[in-house]
Amino acid sequence: MSSVGVAAAHGSVADDVLAAATKLAAEAPDEAMRADAQAIVERLRGPLRVAIAGRVKAGKSTLLNALVGERLAPTDAGECTKLVTAYRRGAGYEVTARMIDGTSRNLAFNRAGGALSIDLGSATEADIDRVDVSWPTSSLETVTLIDTPGLESVHDENSRRTREFLEADAEGPGDADAVVYLMRHAHRSDVAFLDAFMDRSVTAASPVNAVAVLSRADEIGAGRLDAMASAARIAARYSTDPQLVNLCATVVPLAGLIAETGLTLREDEAAALRTLAATDAAVLEQMLMSAEQFCDMSSSQLTVEWRRDLLDRLGLFGVRLAVEEIRAGRATTASELGAVLVDVSGLQALRSLFRDHFAPRARVLQARSALLALRALLRRLPAEASALAAGIDRDLERIEASTTQFARIRALHLLGSGLVSFAAAADTDEVRTILVADAPEDAFAGSRGPSESQDALKSAALTAITKWRTRAADPLADPTTVELCDTVVRCCESFYAGILATSVTT
Repeated sequence: MSSVGVAAAHGSVADDVLAAATKLAAEAPDEAMRADAQAIVERLRGPLRVAIAGRVKAGKSTLLNALVGERLAPTDAGECTKLVTAYRRGAGYEVTARMIDGTSRNLAFNRAGGALSIDLGSATEADIDRVDVSWPTSSLETVTLIDTPGLESVHDENSRRTREFLEADAEGPGDADAVVYLMRHAHRSDVAFLDAFMDRSVTAASPVNAVAVLSRADEIGAGRLDAMASAARIAARYSTDPQLVNLCATVVPLAGLIAETGLTLREDEAAALRTLAATDAAVLEQMLMSAEQFCDMSSSQLTVEWRRDLLDRLGLFGVRLAVEEIRAGRATTASELGAVLVDVSGLQALRSLFRDHFAPRARVLQARSALLALRALLRRLPAEASALAAGIDRDLERIEASTTQFARIRALHLLGSGLVSFAAAADTDEVRTILVADAPEDAFAGSRGPSESQDALKSAALTAITKWRTRAADPLADPTTVELCDTVVRCCESFYAGILATSVTT
């Protein structure tokens, strides 16, 4: 069964949390509380909220543009993103400031060099909590992308906005359902941020809602043509690093600049690259040794202005790659070169991660963050609403105790990351099948009788319960293996209960 099937299995927990949030939105004692609860309702009904975070100049805005497929977020030199900015699909083009005082106001904007230039008007950055950008693009249909100010900024106010938006604390969870964290290498501060983002207050806390990106991968090895291959090896090593494997689901390499440019490459830029490729081979080799030599006025017929523009758009690695493709005759037009750039950049692998990792788990990730937000809101209810708070809190406890869905996503991470492994491949396959199954027929497909009878399914479920309960009781098993086996047992027990219920009604 494909992992996409997990999405259907996760629907019920999101519906249960939505019901609790809807109840609070209707019965909260004051307007402010009702508005906060309704915001949780809307968050659950909307697309997955994925934040893009990292240190200053890690390439966050460039990555966002590549994922959207057009230049929206400014990526000029210097620190561009100073406010948390959410990009969501809308019916039209609109930019709204969510003010610190709870009000909202529309902001004027224009496209400067392709990217948005937003006019704050009379407001200052200190007055604004965050900015919402509505844009009519299909790439934002299933996900809202959130650009955040860089961490470790020289302006601590900018970094503080990101920390307050994303990090879980005593006041509640962060405001994103998942995070894509960009890093140049695994710095101590990167590990500390990922650790802070992973809220452990919910049962079976898991790093499944965080992935790390080895950003600006094309700059590895001074931008040699094998830079991306080197980056892939480094990312693979980080993916098994004991520190990171407990904090993020995986690490992938990405050259965000050439991904963004590949999607937006113009024919006049392709023509400039063709002119460059026609330069004498010996001269061209010297030009491509460094950015300084590349812009030497006497090196090429291509103007210095054009060469600087190409460096801004492609970097030295991208220029080298494009020239190599043109000279080999494999790609010469903007569309052909753009496809090569996107393919080499690692963007497709990251998009696959969104499709295969985040999308099947979207509803359960949303339910998890909404549940935490509801608990934080309940703590703020006044004493006179104690009965309402107690009732909803009991509902949340029941939801968390009865569902296997939070435990499932952690168990799948334990299995997929290699933190838990089994000597027999058949055992690994059996566990994975049970964890992603929507129904008993899916969980025990290899154990059904010819008639696919209820008795055959009951027998298979009982056999699995006995097997994995025995494994969990093994005194020599390590705690993570015991945890995974216990989760498998809970899933099998849930399936068995469903089989019995079906038998009674038929």
